[in-house]
Amino acid sequence: MLSSILLSLSTLAAGAAIDKRLPVPAGYVAAPAYPAPHGGWVPEWSESYRKAAALVANMTLAEKTNLTSGTGIFMGRCVGNTGSALRVGIPQFCLQDGPLGVRNTDHNTAFPAGITAGATFDKDLIYRRGVAIGQEFRGKGVNIHLGPSVGPLGRKPRGGRNWEGFGSDPVLSAFGAALSVEGIQSQGVIATIKHFIGNEQEMYRMYNLAQEGISSNIDDRTLHELYLWPFAEGVRSGVGSAMVAYNAVSEPPCSLRRVQVEKTSFRSSLTVIG
Repeated sequence: MLSSILLSLSTLAAGAAIDKRLPVPAGYVAAPAYPAPHGGWVPEWSESYRKAAALVANMTLAEKTNLTSGTGIFMGRCVGNTGSALRVGIPQFCLQDGPLGVRNTDHNTAFPAGITAGATFDKDLIYRRGVAIGQEFRGKGVNIHLGPSVGPLGRKPRGGRNWEGFGSDPVLSAFGAALSVEGIQSQGVIATIKHFIGNEQEMYRMYNLAQEGISSNIDDRTLHELYLWPFAEGVRSGVGSAMVAYNAVSEPPCSLRRVQVEKTSFRSSLTVIG
């Protein structure tokens, strides 16, 4: 038994060594920066931020932790579940997959894949698909729909989740995202555009003790003109939330790239309110 365990560990270690991530080429490295940028820099949202700051100041540490940490996957009725702060009027939120319909439920619809909807080039049909998805999520009691997906864009033909998006053309993908967001949110469900950004393969996209997550090394112009475009149109359509990718982009993990959020996308380039 012990020998089997040791053999398994040695195999894992060997695999980790063989699959060690290659260094990021010079000119592509973007170091992480702290702290995260502050919101509320647009005057139209100053009053909203004032109210939010007053609310948070009145919350206990336990209430703040309950809202921001969640309750864990499969620890509630959805794949993602926040805690609640009922004393200040904030209920629990249900976040549920996926881009093709409601996951882990009965009597649900398997909607046509995003790549199939995109292939129609029919804007009205894509919008009505979003409406139907939103209706079903609302009917199941979901607050936040974890879709649509525009990352991966489809750089790799063998990418495991290319079919969730609308196609590798950034304009087509952008229209698919925007129309889907509008349709879903017309039903009172918050849409989530994902995965921001460069999530072009499933293998090694997550970090673990034996393997670093893959780094998508993308120059600034390509990032703006191809990968960012669909997210930009989703934001302009009023998407309620965005999901950060697991992978790294030009070395640091997506969630640690201040420049990515502050300069590259959701700040100066898209002029997002808030």
